[in-house]
Amino acid sequence: MPDGEGGFTHFPHLVDRAKPGIIAVRGRGERFANEADSYHAFMRALFDATPAGEAPECWLIADHPAQRRWGLGWARPAPFPLAPFRRGGYLRSGRTLEELARACDLDPATLEATVDRFNAQAAAGEDADFGRGASIYNRVQGDPENRPNPSLGALRRGPFHAVRIVPGSLGTFAGLDADDRARVLDAGGAPIPGLFAAGNDLSSIFAGQYPSGGITLGPAMTFGYIAAHVAAGRWTPESGADPQSETQQTPARPAGSNGGAIHAAF
Repeated sequence: MPDGEGGFTHFPHLVDRAKPGIIAVRGRGERFANEADSYHAFMRALFDATPAGEAPECWLIADHPAQRRWGLGWARPAPFPLAPFRRGGYLRSGRTLEELARACDLDPATLEATVDRFNAQAAAGEDADFGRGASIYNRVQGDPENRPNPSLGALRRGPFHAVRIVPGSLGTFAGLDADDRARVLDAGGAPIPGLFAAGNDLSSIFAGQYPSGGITLGPAMTFGYIAAHVAAGRWTPESGADPQSETQQTPARPAGSNGGAIHAAF
């Protein structure tokens, strides 16, 4: 979104995607993912759905009641006005889905068919296309008062609103390779004497996956503890290893795994 000073400011769409009455579409106006999954899973789905050579971007779409209750990106919920966001081009609106589709350069018939199909599934409480609302993770981010599924709500009442979503990096999985004693490994895979790593300096043990928020905290404490004990020569007896040994141990993450970024929607 333009920041008024010639630059742009970003909004991480961590929660609004999961609210009832909101969906995401790309291409001509088709859904491509479970909108209520984690931001990392959502953006991976966008990358997978985007043909080679095209920019990975999509539209987050809400009907008016959903936008007024939950907000849509920087376009805050009621009572905050929407006009400033429309004037700046950040928020696109249309009295009908057809008008909104044209404002977003989507195909009106495709968008209308997508919404009709989603609305029918929302009424039944089951997303047969992408499984939205099937997991506890999805449901807890929805609306507990929404029935029959906290995550699924029909888009029925105009005007309809949309904001463009593009990928951004919220964190990183990349870092130094180390063994199971937190010793940093050189290019040949051997421990570097006296050099240890933990926390975000250490390549993630999750190898590019994102199971939940806070996934760096446990490994940071664990490998920080290990590094301190190994550096002090107090490696635990149950390890059966000499803390002064330079013999390479098991890598701290799966062999051959890559780091990478935690992708979020902006």
